[in-house]
Amino acid sequence: MDRRELNGKLDRMFYPASVAVVGASDVPVKWGNLILTSILGWEYRGRVFPVNPKKDRILGLPCYPSITAIPEAVDLAVLVIPAPHIPGAMRECAAKGIPAAVVISSGFREMGQEGALIEQEIVEIAREGGIVFMGPNTMGIASAHGLLEALPTPTGPKPGGLSIISQSGNLGLQILKWIAHKGIGLAIYAGTGNEAMLHAGDLLAYMGGKDEVKAIAMYMEGITDGREFMEIARLVTRKKPVIALKAGRSQAGSGAAQSHTGSMAGSYATYKAMFAQAGVVQVSTPSELLNASAALTLLPIPRTNRVAIMTMGGGWGIIAADECEDKGLFIPALSPGIIRDLDMKLPQYWNRRNPVDVVGEGDPELYLHVIGALAGWAEVDAVIALGIVGRSSYVEDFIACQERLDGKLYSRELKLAVLKAQIQAEDRVISGIGRIQKETGKPVLVVALTEEGLTVRQTDYGAVICLSTPEDAVDIISHMAGYGKYLAEMK
Repeated sequence: MDRRELNGKLDRMFYPASVAVVGASDVPVKWGNLILTSILGWEYRGRVFPVNPKKDRILGLPCYPSITAIPEAVDLAVLVIPAPHIPGAMRECAAKGIPAAVVISSGFREMGQEGALIEQEIVEIAREGGIVFMGPNTMGIASAHGLLEALPTPTGPKPGGLSIISQSGNLGLQILKWIAHKGIGLAIYAGTGNEAMLHAGDLLAYMGGKDEVKAIAMYMEGITDGREFMEIARLVTRKKPVIALKAGRSQAGSGAAQSHTGSMAGSYATYKAMFAQAGVVQVSTPSELLNASAALTLLPIPRTNRVAIMTMGGGWGIIAADECEDKGLFIPALSPGIIRDLDMKLPQYWNRRNPVDVVGEGDPELYLHVIGALAGWAEVDAVIALGIVGRSSYVEDFIACQERLDGKLYSRELKLAVLKAQIQAEDRVISGIGRIQKETGKPVLVVALTEEGLTVRQTDYGAVICLSTPEDAVDIISHMAGYGKYLAEMK
């Protein structure tokens, strides 16, 4: 099957007009009920056909005794039945002319020789019947733009630009929950499982050609054909970022990967070299995967590793500068022109260095002027802004403390007005940073006083990312700058 035909069938998988759930159930704890509930609960707009020979109706829908009994055309079959019954169901899919399937069931290659034989059998049936299938041993797939969530638990991310390819169902669901909670936005999710037919490289090539996909994050335990994967990755990374977490770098982790999805983990050093040659951004932890993927999806890509830092106080600026040096980022000295510009806005005793310490000034317009000057400076391609957001939480704490001490000292109306003014000031700063990013084409990472991890703030000019620590901001920019360098070398 050539790539064009494969991509057409994958379109039917991720953007189906109709879905059959084979093994559908009305028992809440069963997978057939969980998958069906998730599809219906996310307001999928296509036709849904439960298949179960023992039921007439499930969740208010007519239920069919077999796949071939469905009276209408079906784009996608989701198979949630025991492994020994999958070959028969796959034959029915072929007879029905269904182009795509997702095999949720486990009990295949990952369980030993008997399961491996069944897995090989369904591959042969699928190939003969013109079917492409995901899995087996997967938790499912999702397409936010298609409002399809064929998963055992609803996650509900909004439509966006980040796609996920995961060889682990548990980790994949965790990332989906993070994406939904953080407001990052999902394009496509593929839990590849054992990859009996569709491999990570197939999904990478497909997602790389979709306009709605802006970046692709991957959790990987092993690759079947490293040379083919690298060729695909090279083509995709020239158009959009690919971020990979390769598990199994330790001896214990490598052994666990083989028993988990039946994958061969291979040499971690080999993967590292392959990723570097193909322009894949490599990360080491799930949180790092999320952070780097969010930034590479939502923010401009820096062209070089040169960074400017603005800080509300000296300590955070020193920490950020140290982290930058450790991660291979360059902190250029301020030019005479930048110093003259900032001399007109900052107190006479400001430090005249990069990091720029605004010495506790509280004017939002001052912050935006400094950030704008640094982002507009030709000698840097990314900015970190430390401590300029989050004071509203301090105001809330002060109000609560004052009310415990003497609730009559200030009127509640006055206190709420002060809090509202602080929140509005921070909103102006975030909006202004969004504008600066759009005008300069450079990312501005905000480290807030009271954030928990990464949060995404939407503005009229695009997304602004806020973080809880300087090291998180530096880590993200180091990954972004590495990808920017790769793109520059490809020109």
